[in-house]
Amino acid sequence: MTVRAKRAAAVRAIDVPPRPAGAPAADAPPASQEQPAPAGLLAARLVAFDAQARTARLSLGGAEIDAALDEALSPAVLATALVRGERLVVQREGEGWVVLGALRTAPTPGVDEGDEFLIKARRVLVAAEHEFAIASGAASLVVRAHGLIETLAHDITARASGIHKIVGRIIRLN
Repeated sequence: MTVRAKRAAAVRAIDVPPRPAGAPAADAPPASQEQPAPAGLLAARLVAFDAQARTARLSLGGAEIDAALDEALSPAVLATALVRGERLVVQREGEGWVVLGALRTAPTPGVDEGDEFLIKARRVLVAAEHEFAIASGAASLVVRAHGLIETLAHDITARASGIHKIVGRIIRLN
């Protein structure tokens, strides 16, 4: 199953009907037996979430609870957290719980700087509207939207085990 399929399944995984404000959860103990919630930020595991309703089902301290997503939190963060098994940062606000974000435990390729990132796939697509560049030290490869490919380096080697064609209206050497 691809990461995209896992994320889509995670978004559809929860189908919790909305509860009226102030109504206790079906699995909630009576108010007289309810334990006070700890203060501050807590880490919880994501069970499932509904991106459109902006709600999540969490595992916290051995119990499952419902929570709202913070207004600034993108559902894509939850989809990634569910696939990667990352914990979420939650806090109690009034009578309910609010998911503030994900507790990331590993660098994210394309966001964080790392020692090495390996991308393994049958196909990798990169789409850039104006320019795409790959650079390492003094060498670079630039693909520009107006039809120019520029390779810059001290030495460039091109090899072919079969035919190596160079086709152009004009070919200029030096």
